[in-house]
Parts: sequence; structure tokens; C-alpha cells
Amino acid sequence: MVCSISMTSSLRLRVQRALLPSLSLVAACSAGQPLDKDPDFGTGGTGVTNTGGAGGSAAVGQGGSSATGQGGSSAASAGGSSATGGTSGSAAMGGTDTGSGGTTSTGGSSAGGTSGTAASGGDAGMSVGGSAATGGSAATGGSAATGGSSATGGSAGVTGTGGTDPGICQQLSVVPTPQVPTVELLVDTSSSMFETMPTAWSVLYNALMDPNTSPVKQLQGKVNFGFASYKGKQGTSETDASCATMTTVPPALDNFDAINTVYQTVGKSYDPTSPPSPKWETPTNYGIYYAQQILTAFMPPQPGGKYILLVTDGNPNTCEELDPQCGQDYAIKAAQDAYAAGIGLFVLGVGDIVKNPNSGCPTSARCGGLALQDMADAGVGAPVTAPTGCEDPTSTSCQFRYESCNKNSTLTASYGTGTSMPGTPYEVDTSASDAQTKLAAALSALLSNVPCAIDMDAIVTGDPSLGDVEVGSTKKTYNDPDGWTLDSNSYTVILQGTACTSFRSGQDVKISFPCDPSGNPIAVHR
Repeated sequence: MVCSISMTSSLRLRVQRALLPSLSLVAACSAGQPLDKDPDFGTGGTGVTNTGGAGGSAAVGQGGSSATGQGGSSAASAGGSSATGGTSGSAAMGGTDTGSGGTTSTGGSSAGGTSGTAASGGDAGMSVGGSAATGGSAATGGSAATGGSSATGGSAGVTGTGGTDPGICQQLSVVPTPQVPTVELLVDTSSSMFETMPTAWSVLYNALMDPNTSPVKQLQGKVNFGFASYKGKQGTSETDASCATMTTVPPALDNFDAINTVYQTVGKSYDPTSPPSPKWETPTNYGIYYAQQILTAFMPPQPGGKYILLVTDGNPNTCEELDPQCGQDYAIKAAQDAYAAGIGLFVLGVGDIVKNPNSGCPTSARCGGLALQDMADAGVGAPVTAPTGCEDPTSTSCQFRYESCNKNSTLTASYGTGTSMPGTPYEVDTSASDAQTKLAAALSALLSNVPCAIDMDAIVTGDPSLGDVEVGSTKKTYNDPDGWTLDSNSYTVILQGTACTSFRSGQDVKISFPCDPSGNPIAVHR
């Protein structure tokens, strides 16, 4: 007969190495002798290449328990005395046969030599009863019992359990879950918001609520928006509920219409022909604490960051002291407390605080744009510049300590030194002809600071720059201002710039992580 043996190219070299001590097998094949008649072969399988034959798992040597179909290259001698023939190769490795060779070889592990090493016993893969998996898995030589008990005709010559390396790295596609941030629109509706021409209130309302350009309208499907307006009056303390009238809409997705309805009622409550007396004040600290309570209590189905977008037209006062407007310290403290509670704050100044920055403000305080800058810094957790002479807030040279707002001559906020100014406040003069356009742009810019955060069901353990992040059909670059970066938790992708804009416009995100150049995974499921 002709001995035909088929094998994969990856297997051929290993077979050639294994054939060197098995010349009798070559002789039998070349002489055309039936394998079951050859005296140098056991009564194991007669199956042929990759089919497992009748006995794909039989040992090559009568005493060797490793099936030649199992990946073991047992000795060619009848006694299987080769030390490397032995009992190598587990059943899973060679082929799934139950031919006449059965599950054990007649000679057990003694006649066939003590368990051969996988290098020469388990790797040969030149099975008569099925082509061995890529080299076999018999690191210890395998026991006789595992020599070949698999199903008849096994064709798993290239698939056994040990045939492929289970550590081979494969590209990992992850399941992205976008975070849903929450933004509370906190709008100052003090009297001065209605006293300019055009009114700061109307210009702001049109910018926020225009159905064609409103950032709230455009983002309502991806951001939980809430609304709170505040107008103040005298209170007995900074926590007195009578300090301010709050008009609110609870945060939710697709909340544009609900906010618009309530926002309109706020504007209609002011009658310019009969201004309120006393006037509506600006207790910004009270408004921030109120918004913080709303956001802390809000538990959305999909978690995300929480933020306050403060829009104000005046220097702040306190509940206990309406004039002068010296409530900066309390307002900064409120922003710092919100940040400590996990709530960021963005600031937009409009109307009077932009056009008349020192209006109602004592000279010892930081007013107008400086006050807005301080609030923006506090809102991102950065150091706040101290008022002149107040680098040490307890110093007698700190004149701001003695303003009527600061009871007991004590400053409550935390102040740093120098002028780091990492926060970015926006200012728009609402009396300008292009004020609405500028307001819409400022609001969009402020909301772009709300991260496009996407959680993954994987954690990055290697070089994140090798990851593939696509928004729509465009691959984005790692650490690019218009690309993506990785949060410190190693499982949240942050889209930046145009990548974030594209995502929020409705484009899908696909994320995958290939192997690194050494063949190691750079991300694993968590």
C-alpha cells in the first residue's frame, strides 16, 4: 500500500523532526507494507491521515500509550522503547479516533518507555489515525489512559485542546456605553436682567431656546438638562428658604419643551411698567447650593458627570446682606463645595456684569470679569486668586474681610496664591447687535466642556495609542484635540473636539484594541 500522510505546512517541519527516530515507519511506507502487518508497529489504529481511521489514538509502539493520531511520535520499535516515544500526547491533541487502538496501548507506559517529552513525543503529529494538532500538548508525556479514547474517525487533527496556543492574542472589540451627563441651567433672574435694552433676559432666552440653534435642543437626546432660575430677597441666614424664589424643571433627557414652557413664565413674571419692590437680588451662593441639592438627588438610569451652567448678570450679594454686592466669598465657597461633591460649574456673564463690571461692588472685592474668573476656577477645582492683601485670609491687611457680607470678618472660601486661571468664563455684552449669536456660541463652547465619555466593557492594560476608535466612519487619533483620550480609570474613552461634536450629532462609535507588536493584548474584558 502507499502510505499517504497529509499535514499542514506548520506541522510539516515538526513531523520531519519527529520522523528521524522513526525510520521503520518510513521503511514500512516505502515498502508498501500494510501498517497493521509491520512488526514494528503496534495493533493501534489503522486510520489514515486526518480522518482518525479506525484507531487514530493507538500508540505507535505496542507499549507506548500515546496515539500517533494524538500527536505523539512514539518509538517505531515494537516495544516502543524509545524514551521519547513514551506516553506523550493527550487525546485532545491528535485526532478524535477510537480505532482498534482503543484508549490505551497494550504496553502501557513501561513498554513504551517512560513518558516521552512533548518535544519529541508529543510534537511529532505524524499520526496514522488523524493528523496531530499542532504539536500536541503532552508536556509531561501523557498517561496511557489519555492515549486515545476519542470518537471514531476523529478529524480534529489540527484542533485539539493543546493544538493551538490558548494565549494567542486576538483583536478585542468592546461594547461602548456612552455616559449621559446632567447639566443644570442655573439662570440669574434678578431685576437687572430685565432693565437693559434689549433686556439681557430676552437675548439669553432666545439664544438658549431658539428651536433651530438652541444647544439645549440639539443636545437634549444625549444630555439630561434641568433648569433653575433664582431671584433673591432678604433672608435671615444663607440657608433661609425665603432668601430666593427658585423656579425649576427636574433634569431629564429630551427636556427642551418642558424647560421652554417654564422659562417663558419667568420672563412674563416681570412687569417693566411696575418693577418689583424690593428689587430682585442675586444671591448666587444660595442658587448654587440649591442646584447642587437637585443634582445630588438626581439618579439617572445611565450615570454620567454632573454640572451647573451658571448664567448671571450681576456681582453676587448674600441673603443677609443685599447691598453692597459683596457676596463673592460665599459664592466661591458654594462653587468649591459643589466641586467637592462631584459637581463641576461653568460660568457665563451677561448684561450688566460685563458692561458695568464694578456696579454695586466694593473696591475691596474682585468684581466683574475677575469675579467670573474666580467662579470658573472654583468650578473646575483650581485655586482661586485671593482679593488684594488676602493671600492670608486672616490678615488684618485683607480689607475684604471687613465687608458687611463677611460676618465676623471671616472668609469662608479657600484661596491660593498667584493667578493660575485654568477656568474659562465667557462674557457677552447683551446690548451688542450680535449678542444672540455670540451667546449661542458661548453656550455651545461651555457645553463642549462637558466630556463625551464612553465606558467600555474592557480595561486597557497596554498602550492605549494602539487602540482603534472610530466615530462614524472616521478613525480618530489618540491624544489629539479632535480625537480621543483615555480616562485615568483605564476603561472610559473621552472623545474630544470634533470627535465629540460628531458623536453628539448622532454618529456611532466603534472601539477595538488589537495586539501590540509583541503579540500581547493591550485590553482585556473587565
